[in-house]
Amino acid sequence: MNPGQRHPGRAPAALAPALRAALVVVAAALALGSVPAAAQPPARPSPRPAQSGAEPPDLAALRAAFLSGAPDELARAGQRLSASRLTDVMARPDRELVLAAIGAAPSVPDPIWLLAPLAEVARSPDRPLAAAAARAAARIAGDLDIDQLLEHDVPFDWVRARLAQYRAQAADAGRWPDVRVSSLEVAAHLRRAEGARAHASDSPFDLRAALSDPEPELRRAALELTVGPLEAPAIEAIAARASADEDPAVVAAAAQALCEGLDFGDEARPVLEALGKRGLARLRELVTDGDQPAPARAAAARCLAADGSAASREAIDELRDDDESAADGAPRAEPEDKDARRPHAEPHGGHKPREAK
Repeated sequence: MNPGQRHPGRAPAALAPALRAALVVVAAALALGSVPAAAQPPARPSPRPAQSGAEPPDLAALRAAFLSGAPDELARAGQRLSASRLTDVMARPDRELVLAAIGAAPSVPDPIWLLAPLAEVARSPDRPLAAAAARAAARIAGDLDIDQLLEHDVPFDWVRARLAQYRAQAADAGRWPDVRVSSLEVAAHLRRAEGARAHASDSPFDLRAALSDPEPELRRAALELTVGPLEAPAIEAIAARASADEDPAVVAAAAQALCEGLDFGDEARPVLEALGKRGLARLRELVTDGDQPAPARAAAARCLAADGSAASREAIDELRDDDESAADGAPRAEPEDKDARRPHAEPHGGHKPREAK
C-alpha cells in the first residue's frame, strides 16, 4: 500500500480523540431524549389575538358599566343581557366581571333564574363577592309574586328548592352575618311569593333557632321578617327576646313584632302574659329611649297601653312629650298605612349588616 494513501475506513490518528469525544456527547444527549439547550432553536412566540377581539361586545359593555360606578348604567347593561348569559359570566374566574354580573342581575328580563347561580357565588370565600351575590338575590326575590312565577312558568318545586337552599345558607353559622341575613330575606320572600301554593314545609326559617343564634344581626332579621298574626309558640319565643336580649336593636325588633299586631286586632292578653313583668319593664325602657327607632317605640307603646299600669302610662306620656318636641322642629310624618299587615313586607329596611373587619 502506498504509504501516503489513507485507509478509507480509518480517521487520521490526530482526529480520532476529538471524534470519539463528539460521539460520546451525542450519545449521551440521545440517551436523555433531547439535544443540548445550545443546539435547540429559539422558540417562536405563538400569535396572540388582537386585544379588541378579546372580549365580546356585550361583556365589554357590562364591564364598562360596572367600572363607571353608575347604577343606572349597570341596570341598562343588565336589561340587554339574559339570565343564561349572566349565569355563564358568574362561573368565570374574572372577579371584576363577576361583580359586574352580580350588580346587573336584578335588571335582566328574567332574573328569577339567577337565584341558583347567585346562591353558588354567595358561598364564595371572597366576602365582598359573597355578600354582593346574596344582596342581589334578596332584591330579585323581593320583587317576586305569584303572578310573576306563573308568567315565567316557574315550577314550584324549583322555587321550593331555592327556598331550601337559601334557608340552609342562612342557618349556616360558618358564614358571614351579612350573607346569612340576605339569605334569610331570600327565603322569606320566596315563601311570600308562593302564596296559596306554599307547602307547610316551606317555612323560610326556624324561628326558635334563629332567635337563639349568637349573631344579633340574624336574630334581628328573623324578627323583622316575622309576619303576624302570631301563634302562641312564636309569641313566647319573641317575648323571651324582648325580655332578655342584650342587644337593644333586637329588643326593638322583638317589640315591633309582638306589639304591632295589637293595632290590627290581635289579642293583647297572650302577648302581655308572655312578656310578664320583666318584658313590660324592658318595653318601658325602649319607649323612653330616644335613640331607638320611632316605629319600634310606637309599637311597644301599644303593648304598654294594653297593660294600662301606672308605670306603662307614664312611659307612654314621656313618648308623647318626645313626639311633641320633635314635631315643633320638623314636619309631622304621614300617618301609617294600616292597610298593610306589617311594615315587615319590606323586610330589613334600614338594617345595615356589620362591615367586615
